[in-house]
Amino acid sequence: MNLKHQSATIRRPRGHSRVLLASIAAAAALTGQLIVLAPAASADGPKPAGHQNVKPVDGGKHGHSEHDKGKKHGPPAVHGLRQFTSDNTFTPPPGVTSVFVQAWGAGGGGGGGGGSARNNGGGNPNNPNNQNPNASADGTVEADSAAARNNTGGHGGGGGGGGFTWCVIPVTPLTDYGVDVGTGGANGLGGAPGANGTAGTTGTTTSLTVASTNTVLLTATGGTGGGGGGAADRGPGDPGTPGLGGSGSCSSGGVNHSGDPGNADGTGGGTADGIVELPAGAAVGGDGGRGGGTNRAIGNSGSRGKDGGDGYVVIYW
Repeated sequence: MNLKHQSATIRRPRGHSRVLLASIAAAAALTGQLIVLAPAASADGPKPAGHQNVKPVDGGKHGHSEHDKGKKHGPPAVHGLRQFTSDNTFTPPPGVTSVFVQAWGAGGGGGGGGGSARNNGGGNPNNPNNQNPNASADGTVEADSAAARNNTGGHGGGGGGGGFTWCVIPVTPLTDYGVDVGTGGANGLGGAPGANGTAGTTGTTTSLTVASTNTVLLTATGGTGGGGGGAADRGPGDPGTPGLGGSGSCSSGGVNHSGDPGNADGTGGGTADGIVELPAGAAVGGDGGRGGGTNRAIGNSGSRGKDGGDGYVVIYW
């Protein structure tokens, strides 16, 4: 595949795993608390308790038997939802003893692009004057020189997408739980003419813990950073190695998905979908930087990559 890195359009891939088919529907606010309808789950996800269709019992109405008549029933359960884009504390309201949690780790940073050949000659030690053999007497490069057209630095590797976990967590009402949201990996720097780009860094882990004991209940690790693109040396530089996707785990099991690795074209890896639309750029790997081109006799530096997206957490009950 012939990649024209200096003119490529970076596109964000769509998340590979649609975990939920329907977005959560908003209802009314009651006594200052957000009320939402319970989301519909996919076949491989946890099923919300208390929302199954109930078959009426013979002789009774609305699923209640004669034995239930005359009994007082409490108010219907209140359902809430909280979203976290940065570190915070979650405290379950009274009466809530379990919650659904969806968590994403941060994306890895994209690697920097490699520099083009120095003086369009590749910096080859066997070329003492470090000059392009196709250059004219005044140091410029012939327009039809195949070597000049191909002495482009390799693009940086795209960072890996953050891991994902979705599970039910038993909780104690009015107890504090720490929500740590992962930070996206930093981008790699572009290489100077004749030098390789640097690698992006790994995104950090998103987690939910019991605040009083620091007991970890779930984690979604970050994607790794993409490798730096190679410098050109009498030919195009090698592309950077794509970053790997993060993973998810939960103390109660649940559904776990790995993030996508970076793509061959240098774009960052995607991540799983959830019950609500992710904020723009959340949990995805950063794009790798473009390699330096060959439109100057002194060569060009590669461009830096993009930072990975920060993690994200949704808790609902």
